[in-house]
Amino acid sequence: MFTIVMMPRNRIRRDHVHFLFRVGRPDRPAPRAVTAAASPLRLRGQLRRSERGFLLEMEDGHVWRLEGAQDFPPLVDATVIVEGRKASPSLLDVLWLGPA
Repeated sequence: MFTIVMMPRNRIRRDHVHFLFRVGRPDRPAPRAVTAAASPLRLRGQLRRSERGFLLEMEDGHVWRLEGAQDFPPLVDATVIVEGRKASPSLLDVLWLGPA
């Protein structure tokens, strides 16, 4: 059984604050917050073909690798709009690709 002792606010030491507000069992860490999935990006650039797949070259010089892009011969070397989720700093998981 636990006893709750009320102390004046100025008497609580900083190193005990985490103990007072901790939820869950002491031998298990508190659960982490669940974050929502990243929203899709809509980008515009030149579609290029490489030996390993497709690339999107942006006007600012950034190059994205495109995961899941199908072969669209009329769109290669053309300006396109790509919707996708960011899988890494240079990889997009393509949801949609079409002419600009």
